[in-house]
Amino acid sequence: MLIPSPTGVNPAYSIQIRVPARAVSEVRSVIADAPGTVTVQADEPGPAGAHRIILDADSARTLTWLTAALRRRLGTDLFHAEDLVFATASTGKLAQQVCAAVTTGHDVALLDADADRRVITHLAAHPRHTDRYTGRSRRIALLTDASAVLDFEPMPAETALPAVESQAVHLQRATGLDVIPLPVATRGADELATVIRMLAPGFAATVLVHTHIRHIETARAAVDNTRADATRADAASQLLLDAVNDGLAVAATAAALNALRARAVDLRRARVILVDPARGGDLAGLLVAAGIGDITLYDPVEYGIQALHAVADQTDLVIDLMGLAAPPLGVPVLRTRLETPPPMLAATTGPRPLHALPGLLTAAVTTRMPITAAARLAAAYALAGQAEPGALLPALDHPELTAAVAVAAIRALTASQ
Repeated sequence: MLIPSPTGVNPAYSIQIRVPARAVSEVRSVIADAPGTVTVQADEPGPAGAHRIILDADSARTLTWLTAALRRRLGTDLFHAEDLVFATASTGKLAQQVCAAVTTGHDVALLDADADRRVITHLAAHPRHTDRYTGRSRRIALLTDASAVLDFEPMPAETALPAVESQAVHLQRATGLDVIPLPVATRGADELATVIRMLAPGFAATVLVHTHIRHIETARAAVDNTRADATRADAASQLLLDAVNDGLAVAATAAALNALRARAVDLRRARVILVDPARGGDLAGLLVAAGIGDITLYDPVEYGIQALHAVADQTDLVIDLMGLAAPPLGVPVLRTRLETPPPMLAATTGPRPLHALPGLLTAAVTTRMPITAAARLAAAYALAGQAEPGALLPALDHPELTAAVAVAAIRALTASQ
């Protein structure tokens, strides 16, 4: 299990400093005067007597104050700082590795044009063998058009790289697949669909992240149309998943089931309000399929907030997809806003795409079949079943989480085979 950071601080606001041993007391004095919470995450003396100290703050304001105060107190000769967020980002966060042997001249000769020509000739005659004789079967395109990155407005594609690289790390750790982050500069959802079709021959699947739900829906419709006209071999290279339908919606369904069961609410009689349902993809459909009897799709822009408060006493659960500033009192609220997810280690309090997406991706790649509504529902049940008693969801680093979701989804996908 991952070890959480101390309460009150956020590793996103961290610096690493190196100071001589005689300056450590000065560092602690500055920490004591900080306007917010600062904790020492690590303090390691080096062989030359210098200390490497990692400091976590509670906010950007505290971190800015801390850096300036340390620089004033210690001076530039003694104070050497590195912002850990930017240090981590500058690594690229993940990299490819060479799988083929390249030790001897004989090894290298197996990678030259004559060797490639033999394999290509074979694949031209036997296209179904592509996954057997290439790395495509484990390669995933993690795609974004930067239309919905965190809580930003649409932005240039390259600025989305840090977020996509982080998602790639999480997916690769959970699935063992080779996940390639690919921000693409497109001029609309139709172009995004074209990019997906163009990339498909080289990847086992494409996963859309940090992409607006309307763009996701357009891309899915285009891929579904292509698949309907394709042979099974062609359709296999058109596997498309996304962080909303195959992530957030599944996790939110699982959390809603556990929230209602914890209060002994009969699902058939449960009254659930889904706030801003357009953000949730097929979440409403999943809730219906799970057996929840009464679902109200509530648009706060059209109806205002007062109407929601007025029906709170008749509601068993509010699923908030937009981040209500003033949710109704006296009724459980499940917050599921994708753009501002809870911290990784606090994710059992709210659904996150990574609760379900790794398992569903594993299922799609394993079966070479598109994820269906039945597979998503099976994944939601499996996810709900992995939660500890009293919890809505399991921790994201639960060792059996990805496997449990994948097995359930694979059973659903192959049930009719």
